[in-house]
Amino acid sequence: MRQLQVTVPKKFKSDTEDILEGYSSDISSSEVEKDDRKAVEFTVSVESEDIDELTEELKDIEDLESGELSIRVQEQESLIKKGQKTKGSGSALSQEELYSKAQEAAVFNNAQWGLIAVASAIAAYGLALDNVIVVVGAMMLAPILAPLVSNTISLVVGDRSLMKDSLFSGGISVLVVIAVSFIAVTPFPVGMNSTLEMVVSSSVLGVLLSLLVGSAAALSFATGYRDQIAGVAVAIAIVPPLAAVGIGLNMQNFLLSVQAATVASMNILAVLVSGFLTFKILGLKPSTYYRQEQAEKMKYVVPAALILFGLLAAPLIYSSYNSYQEHVSQQEVRDVAEDFFGEDLLEVRVDGSSMTIIVMGEQDTEKFRTQLSAEQEVEIRQLSTE
Repeated sequence: MRQLQVTVPKKFKSDTEDILEGYSSDISSSEVEKDDRKAVEFTVSVESEDIDELTEELKDIEDLESGELSIRVQEQESLIKKGQKTKGSGSALSQEELYSKAQEAAVFNNAQWGLIAVASAIAAYGLALDNVIVVVGAMMLAPILAPLVSNTISLVVGDRSLMKDSLFSGGISVLVVIAVSFIAVTPFPVGMNSTLEMVVSSSVLGVLLSLLVGSAAALSFATGYRDQIAGVAVAIAIVPPLAAVGIGLNMQNFLLSVQAATVASMNILAVLVSGFLTFKILGLKPSTYYRQEQAEKMKYVVPAALILFGLLAAPLIYSSYNSYQEHVSQQEVRDVAEDFFGEDLLEVRVDGSSMTIIVMGEQDTEKFRTQLSAEQEVEIRQLSTE
């Protein structure tokens, strides 16, 4: 349930009231002044799922010119009437609310830019100090995720202006995080640590997680729950790898910067791709024929992003596949060793890709090796029983 404040010129009072009565019995009105002209302001409670349809009907009032209609959507916690079931507020935003929220999120004010800069410095110091808790705090502070989600909405609804605003805010945010991180650690010596290594590392599971979290970002945005979007910001990890790029450049560790940039790019692209698909599934669509044409022209952005995402993920997938194959091979050697040596097997050591089998007493090692594949190289150490 939402409460709407609908303002129209006084001459359209009757037409507007007729439309509103088709959606709610809880309607009140009052005369107001708008742009030095007499107007009528209606207050009406409607179901969340009816807002888009109601808005379209109000826009279609004959002779109602652009700018004469204003609709303010307010959240209503509950509507209590005697003899009727109490109606609570709906959690999902209507398309009009979602679009309005995206326009707001696509442009940062000075305070938000300042928050991104402060969060970047906090993330940089957290990485330098090897402090995961500080890094997580920085992730929750930075509002960098909002314009990325707004960009996915711009692609769905076909709004080039919204896309430009969100791309500008998102792009400048990326540069701010890298620059502030570079400057923040300049006075201090920084070396590799476990937190930095964790931030710049990824795997197949990380790739799948980034896609799921990108969808979660869209769903959190659609519900209007601000707390959840902060939680998603922690999961998607955009600020820390960008801060790691700045730290890597400061350390002149360009491999670190490239790895961090790859992780950040994959997470950003994941928000774009999976967020777009999520909003499509939720039924978000262009509101006018012109927007529909624009959406058709912009539809190639998502496949291009998906291809780029795949190119970035390919080395990780290949590396993970090789690691899996190596693990399977090592497990096979363990199983064969346990069956062959039995109680004489003392230990199977794995050091990277090499394996060492330690056994008690003299063993027929040649016969054992015949049970292994040709590419499996294993060192066998025999301990004397004397």
